[in-house]
Amino acid sequence: TWKEFAANHGTNAVNAMVEASNPHPHSGFGLNHSSAPFNEKALSRPKNFLVVFYHIWYPETEIFNAAATAAVEAQFDVLSMGQYDSSKNSFDKTKKILLYYTIAGGGTNKKELVSQLCQKHSNEIDCQPLGFFNANYVEGETLHELHTFCNAKPSFDVVYITNQLQDAIGKSDNRFDLERIKATTAAVMSKTCQFSKDCNVCGTEFYPLPYSHFTGNMFSATCEYVSLLLPPQTFENEMYGTAGDAFLAHLRTQFTTELFAFNPKILGLHQHSAKHWIGGHPDLKPCDVFSMKEDQKLMSNHFSLSIAPRRGSAPPGHLDTGDREDNFRLRREVALREYYYLAGNIFRWFRLYDKIPDRGSWVWDWFPDGQLWETAARASGANAVNEIAKQLEKDSGGSMEQFWVE
Repeated sequence: TWKEFAANHGTNAVNAMVEASNPHPHSGFGLNHSSAPFNEKALSRPKNFLVVFYHIWYPETEIFNAAATAAVEAQFDVLSMGQYDSSKNSFDKTKKILLYYTIAGGGTNKKELVSQLCQKHSNEIDCQPLGFFNANYVEGETLHELHTFCNAKPSFDVVYITNQLQDAIGKSDNRFDLERIKATTAAVMSKTCQFSKDCNVCGTEFYPLPYSHFTGNMFSATCEYVSLLLPPQTFENEMYGTAGDAFLAHLRTQFTTELFAFNPKILGLHQHSAKHWIGGHPDLKPCDVFSMKEDQKLMSNHFSLSIAPRRGSAPPGHLDTGDREDNFRLRREVALREYYYLAGNIFRWFRLYDKIPDRGSWVWDWFPDGQLWETAARASGANAVNEIAKQLEKDSGGSMEQFWVE
């Protein structure tokens, strides 16, 4: 437990937890990265391209290696078809794909395979390699390049895809499900993902728990939003410090963690920060496009854009039952301190970006006690979590709304 880690390891408790749950923690970045050549290429490209950043990942085990290769080949087929237009039920090749890709793991033969796929689809795809890494965990490198591009081209939109479906908690049973990978790739590239004043990041399925994320960690986004984000490597470093502070706050009972136990993936430590990055800013305005009907196949003609969140709190299977969370929310004194609700989100927003969402943000309506938390955060700033915790010690009758006056 967290208390045992604290008792046994003191200030090194976070390191001990990481080592215990993952014996080989590592950064999501290589030893060196530079975007100088990339900047020149990005700035020279006209806007009649669909800009896609592609992180190609090859695991060490041979059985998964073959599945990863099959996913890459399938995604190149999808990329070559262009953007799906649901209004016409057809694919639009007006925009050529400008594909910036990184390969992590796999060796020389995988590098050659991707080069061959680029040549095969050269009429539809303009491939621009960004880097090749022997280590297969450097997803942050591709996000670093995407962030750099958006800082240079804030009026553009970008797409981010990978060849594996990353789970929010780390389950990997279906990470190379080809049909879902193809559908997810087509969805985030599609014309259905339309940005507006209410949407700046679009994915297949958006979930607020255990942290704000899109299924598979694939998305399209406006560069205007992406440019607000911390550089991915800075974000990784800050998430480590944030986890340590959250751990201490949890021990002081400022936070509860009843919905999910703390672990490196959920806290976004080291390489896991890549899954938290796109949804970590308070100005996030998510939308998603996958059908709400469970019996429909994941085909492009079932895409339907909607402001998110519109489905369950967490991906199916991550909370035992819907009743569990419904019952938990009724325990207000505990739910108010739950790290995965506004207590933890406000804590992270101030820690990372020194701000909270605007008054009209979805978060104040979706999370329990949103109006109370918004009032507290605007009155007490980063100290709102402490103030709520203190007030809970004094108040057990539900009169906390009177504590803050705007």
